[in-house]
Amino acid sequence: MKKYNILHISPTPLVASPQKISHSLNQFSDTYTSNCIIFSDYPNKLNNLFSANSINFQNLKELSLQLISDADIIHVHNFLSLEQEDILLNNVKSSCKFILQIHSPLREGPLFVEYGNESKIKYDKKCVVGQYHTRLFPKYTMVPNLVLDKPSVNLIKDDEIPVVLFSPSHSRTGGRWNDKTAPELEEILKSLHKLDIIELKLISNVKPYELFQIRRKSHISIDEIITGSYHQVSLESLACGNVTINNSDFFSNLTLKNMVNSDDEVPFFKLSLDGCKTELLKLVNDKKLIRDYQQKSFDYYSKHLNIEKLTNHYINIYNEVINND
Repeated sequence: MKKYNILHISPTPLVASPQKISHSLNQFSDTYTSNCIIFSDYPNKLNNLFSANSINFQNLKELSLQLISDADIIHVHNFLSLEQEDILLNNVKSSCKFILQIHSPLREGPLFVEYGNESKIKYDKKCVVGQYHTRLFPKYTMVPNLVLDKPSVNLIKDDEIPVVLFSPSHSRTGGRWNDKTAPELEEILKSLHKLDIIELKLISNVKPYELFQIRRKSHISIDEIITGSYHQVSLESLACGNVTINNSDFFSNLTLKNMVNSDDEVPFFKLSLDGCKTELLKLVNDKKLIRDYQQKSFDYYSKHLNIEKLTNHYINIYNEVINND
């Protein structure tokens, strides 16, 4: 059987999303082998947090150029600068195919224009993360974010205080899709913690592996309740059998249902800033309700979101591109 080389290329680590796809391909595909290159890492406290399994172009240029020239498919994530595009176009073989995958919202940093229309690269396929992004890029093919770790569940006991994990990736507010927190929410959580109603884990700047292990020992995970979407946090929460709190709207839920090809109810626990304190109090004071949502989360993830099943979305796209000559 002929083997094909896939190369994922990203301007930054994109919180490890490209390297997860690359890893899962190497694990579950007999046809494709994969590598991942980033052009630069995040600065300051985020440096090295998400790039452990990627090749940094600046540090290993010779190896990176060799991987580019060997690639049968180059899978570009989010966007590239004109200089980065030239590096690819000047080093690829003539038969190389290109795929674009969008991870960020249009007209909100880092994407302010539809990069795929401006690029010098002729893309054979354009994809978009299957969350809120599909309504911004309706002509792109929907693909999943991946969680590599095995699912687990730590059902709360009647004598335990609920452990609530909140780990917003940043504290900026005022955007449409990129907001992760709100001062009102953090104040409510801190007050519940001071009253010993919950044990709050308010965490930032830890390695993804470490955060995932903390989530495994938690009972409730808060994604964000601002935008009407869900994000990677919700997927990891489902995988860890947590009550998964967000405010995912009808269209975001429908996108997930379409992704997994099932009408099964998505077991998100919905909260909004309006009435947040009252609804959160009801939840954390009802251990049976917490256990019910925990079990539903674990069951949904195990049935619909396991890594091998979701990796097939990418394998099918590569098959289509390779065979479309």
